[in-house]
Amino acid sequence: MVNESSETTDVKEISQAAKIKDLYFDLLKSSKKEIMLILPTNKAFERQEGIGIIGLVKQVAIEKNLRVRVLVHVENLENSQELVQEPFPLKENYQQDPINNINIRYIAEHESADLQETILIVDRKFSFVIELIDDTKATFEDAIGLATYSNNKSTAFSYVSIFESLWKQTELYQKLNELNERLQEQNKKQEEFISVAAHELRNPIQPILGLSQILLSKKGNIEQDDKEFLNVIIRNAKRLHKLTENILDATKIENQSLKVNKQYCRFNDIITNVLAEHKKEEKSNKQRQIKFAYSSNNDNIIVNADADRLTQVVSNLLSNAIKFTSKGEISVNTTRDDSEQQIIVSVTDTGQGIDPEIMPRLFTKFATKAIVGTGLGLYISKKIIEAHGGKMWAENNSDGIGATFSFTLPLVIQQDHKEAGIDTLATMNNGIEEKRKKRSIYYNSHKTKMKRIFLVDDDYDHTITFKVGLEIAEFEVDAYNDAAIALSKFKPDYYDLLLIDVKMPKIDGFELYEKIRKIDDKVMVWFITAYETYYRALKEVSSTSKGEMSSIPVIEKPIEIDKLVVQIKKVLD
Repeated sequence: MVNESSETTDVKEISQAAKIKDLYFDLLKSSKKEIMLILPTNKAFERQEGIGIIGLVKQVAIEKNLRVRVLVHVENLENSQELVQEPFPLKENYQQDPINNINIRYIAEHESADLQETILIVDRKFSFVIELIDDTKATFEDAIGLATYSNNKSTAFSYVSIFESLWKQTELYQKLNELNERLQEQNKKQEEFISVAAHELRNPIQPILGLSQILLSKKGNIEQDDKEFLNVIIRNAKRLHKLTENILDATKIENQSLKVNKQYCRFNDIITNVLAEHKKEEKSNKQRQIKFAYSSNNDNIIVNADADRLTQVVSNLLSNAIKFTSKGEISVNTTRDDSEQQIIVSVTDTGQGIDPEIMPRLFTKFATKAIVGTGLGLYISKKIIEAHGGKMWAENNSDGIGATFSFTLPLVIQQDHKEAGIDTLATMNNGIEEKRKKRSIYYNSHKTKMKRIFLVDDDYDHTITFKVGLEIAEFEVDAYNDAAIALSKFKPDYYDLLLIDVKMPKIDGFELYEKIRKIDDKVMVWFITAYETYYRALKEVSSTSKGEMSSIPVIEKPIEIDKLVVQIKKVLD
């Protein structure tokens, strides 16, 4: 029998399973105000349900109007949740019953891992602890070891503290899970917004930039003032494009959704291409007199990186140097450091240097002392380099003139890219060329010198921009705004290249691609898209796929027409 005397302290250990079970039942029946019960495992619940403990808990709760709280174990928590709170306790016939003050909570796997005892506290006076020795056993008697009973209040309060601590943790975990779910939902909505915003911001830039360049490149009498006006439009369209990309990238960094699609590439080529672009832009600028220089201690540096993102970083650093340099030299230096297995890239200018006030927060968002610019370029660049496993820093030059921005990247050693099947740039190019020959054997047969392009884009402004620009570059272009009509007009063994927009009504770009592949399995296909989600997904597929998708280029809109022409001619010629 249970000793309810407050004057006599009774502590005893029981080893016989039958006596343990009898005392268990007696304690529950003697309860007057409150029951606290911890069941350490899922099987412990099942075993105690089997001997009638769970039914008795519900019975005394109803008959005596007790406050009953039970902590039970849940296995196989979905989605790594820390806690779930469900009706009592995952059994059809036992539901949480607030009227009868029955409350059940589930402790997560890691919270119950150290619990090897069933713990019962009755009226905050009596404690009963049953040792679990073999959880694999089917019966209550075979699974348990010793049991300890005590009517000592301090002992009972110790177990009450343990129970209350776990109970409060379940509340905290529940709130954290609810918050986490809301954050995940919010992140999902933000990613969707980024994708839509990218599309809507990039779409109008394409015809503005493309058609302005087309007008500027047209032969004939164009007044000098008109050329200047067109250059102003082009320059500001590019600025708008860069601003759009920076804002979107900053948002992705905040959402931790900025991704890099790594492939083996020659870093020297990235530098020379970016330098050539900036030289071209600065050549027409009469307000600045800047010379560019490039030096490297190795002409064949291979990196495993996202070439587009590295291009963005180098371009940002050069733009930053140009912004603060009215005359002098901007030099780029690349050093291969075999001892540290890294490359070190430095961009040095002879400009006004870094303001001491801005130095501590140089790579944070919106840190700028310039009249123009958002202060996002350096922040984004640093995050991109860190995503590649590198570091970025800056310092004023020791001679007091200008500043140097530097970053590191992990070096790909020869063995690494041999294992990846990439020995040299020539090997890479030969592989691509071989794929092209196999895919388009008929190029050298009946085709004329004028290359034929099949263009499908549901946006009329984009279609006319691409069509006019490509036709000026002496391509023959069949363009369609409706994918269904385009499919009906498609001629097999006729076109050299298909440019297919991804997001289209009725038949999207992927479905159109599949349908055309059944008609003509040799023709070259490029995807074009302004949707961030599609562009990122396609880049990921192309970087990891071993099939045909690995060789399908993805063109992100907006793209300058002359750059698109260069890319197409490079492949088709």
